[in-house]
Amino acid sequence: MVFMLLICVSSDYFLFQHVYLLDYKLLRHFVDSLAHGSVAFCCWAVFLLQTEKFSESGDSTLQLVRKCFLNGITASLLDIDHFIAAGALNLAKATHLHGRPFGHSVTFIIAVVWLVTRYSKKCQARKRRNRVSFIVVAWLSHQLRDGMRRGLWFWPFGSTPPINYFLYLFMEESLPFIMAKWWSRRRYGWVGRRREQQ
Repeated sequence: MVFMLLICVSSDYFLFQHVYLLDYKLLRHFVDSLAHGSVAFCCWAVFLLQTEKFSESGDSTLQLVRKCFLNGITASLLDIDHFIAAGALNLAKATHLHGRPFGHSVTFIIAVVWLVTRYSKKCQARKRRNRVSFIVVAWLSHQLRDGMRRGLWFWPFGSTPPINYFLYLFMEESLPFIMAKWWSRRRYGWVGRRREQQ
């Protein structure tokens, strides 16, 4: 938690130094992408620490770290939509779009979660919950960071005002706990209903 807070504050402070970084655009984008990945890594680590006590996975520490790295990479890769929207592998074009690319809409996350849930019906309920949680933590943590500058975008309805910085920090810190709570409630809610049926 403290480490994630330090990552958020230090990376944001670095990126806000526009005067000193005008000639280092590639460095700014690298740091921004690294910050997205690091925040998602920490969020997923907190989520796993909260849910592993309910889980029967028995994963080793190394396996848990690998899962966190995968979540961080997934969060960083969301920015690929900039290049898709630009139609070229050109950083200048990708970062000077007329509007936000599709992947930066909260609606996009909702749509992907719906598709994952729909096409994972044959999987165990635990796997479905993990997949949904993985997507939400990776991509929503990314969108929350962007939201402090431009707000959260709910296509086709529009965007919220920019998120207050302290509210953004609170939301980032709360995200893994909220998802862990949802994960555990869904699990025990399902178990409870099953016992009632028996």
